[in-house]
Amino acid sequence: MLKVKRVAITGSLACGKTTVCRFFKEWGAYVVSADALLHQAFSCNTPIRHKVCQLFGDTIVEGSSINRSKIAEIVLHSPDLLEQLETICHPYVNQEIQRQYKIVCDTGKYPLFVAEVPLLFESPYSLKEWFDVTILVFSSEKKAKKRYLEQGGTAEQFEFRESRYMSVTEKTDLVDYTLSNNASVEILKKHSKNLFKKLNQKNP
Repeated sequence: MLKVKRVAITGSLACGKTTVCRFFKEWGAYVVSADALLHQAFSCNTPIRHKVCQLFGDTIVEGSSINRSKIAEIVLHSPDLLEQLETICHPYVNQEIQRQYKIVCDTGKYPLFVAEVPLLFESPYSLKEWFDVTILVFSSEKKAKKRYLEQGGTAEQFEFRESRYMSVTEKTDLVDYTLSNNASVEILKKHSKNLFKKLNQKNP
């Protein structure tokens, strides 16, 4: 089985993680998102969906999917429910990331395996030791909050979710590389491209 380099991209809320992942995918990497995995699991008849519905009740279901906004609003005022939710979701995401990695190695088609993992260092279920390379994407809180509100979130949700992240300074000491997203998208893409090339060298 071909070993493909395992790269984790992390960062706080609305910092630009997904944008960097999109760039990497455009350049040939295999990209998986923890949030996307949960969204998919919540939209299908899966064991994890049943567990979440048992925890919160059927009021969180709309049509054929779980309404993640309703869950977000509930856990905003219930740390205990949030902890129980993470106990259900985080191990599932880890297993799915590792399952997809094995498939990627078997195909031999991709230069990098990239996973977007927001709570890479904060979660007790973290796979941080499993990855070969870790990348922190960061931006100022002011810019991140502006992006979050433009995406339809509320200020209260932003403050609550942001409080769960370690500071940029703390995480800078833990990761292998950092990418600043305080300027334009074009500049972020340029720096991301340079890092992508570096990671594809034999000894980055």
